[in-house]
Formats: sequence, C-alpha cells, structure tokens
Amino acid sequence: MAKIPELSDQPVDPAQLDLALDGYLGYVLRRAQMKVFQHLSARLEPYDLRPAQFTALMIIEQHPGLMQADLARALAIEPPQAVVLVNKLEKLGLAMRVRCKPDKRSYGIFLSKVGEVRLRELKEIALQSDIDSTRSLDRHEREQLIALLRKLYRETR
Repeated sequence: MAKIPELSDQPVDPAQLDLALDGYLGYVLRRAQMKVFQHLSARLEPYDLRPAQFTALMIIEQHPGLMQADLARALAIEPPQAVVLVNKLEKLGLAMRVRCKPDKRSYGIFLSKVGEVRLRELKEIALQSDIDSTRSLDRHEREQLIALLRKLYRETR
C-alpha cells in the first residue's frame, strides 16, 4: 500500500504554484490577457461596460452600418451573443440599429451621437489602462510585444 505523504504546514507561495506552466505560450498569454482584461474591466465598470462592448463600439465606429452577423464574426462570438451585446449598447444609448433600405429585414449598426462622444472618452481610458497594465514593459518592449502578438493571430496558413 502506498504511503500517503504528510501535508506541510508551511504556506505555499502563490507565485510558485504555476512555475511548471511558465514555458507554455498559451498559459502565459492567458495570464497576461487576464491581467490586462481585468484592469480594463475595472476602468469600464463606472460606464456599465465590459471590454467586449468597448471593442464592439470601436468596430462599429470604424464600420458604420455594419450588420450584426458581421459584428459577431469580428468579435469571434455567436450571433445570439451579438444580439445581447447590441441590445445593451442600445439600452445605454451608445448605438442604434437602423433598417437598411434595400433589404427591409436587415439592420445596420451605428453609433449614436452620445456613443460617438462617449467612445472618445473610452478610447483614452482604454489606452491609459493598456499603458498602466503593461507598466513593467518599456515603450519599445510594449510595441514589440504588440507586433509579435499581431503577427501570431493574423498568421494565415
């Protein structure tokens, strides 16, 4: 019968718990993403927004009249999730669905006037959050990290 090891009464240093995973890119990316995401989430909370909703506002600004299905694809979410997201943006008065003239069943998504003004403010908040959450990197390292990550996720086969 195997001997059961005794439990240590010494506290475990949380920084030591995941050392075996530090060599796995997916794990390290996820931990870094969580840190940046949580930082931005805290900054957006007073506006009753989540990072995905901020991202949607940015995409809508760049592509006024975008269809909901296209927004879902851009956000890598299922269409029903995009419906909930756009409903929330409409409820906050930041975006609106406008019926398309050629196809009366389709709606394009646009920023409202309030949404345009609020997004200018949110961009500053998001940029500062990015800078604050990556404070351990100098400007060159931050730019290099962004370039490498962009290269990784935009790579085509």
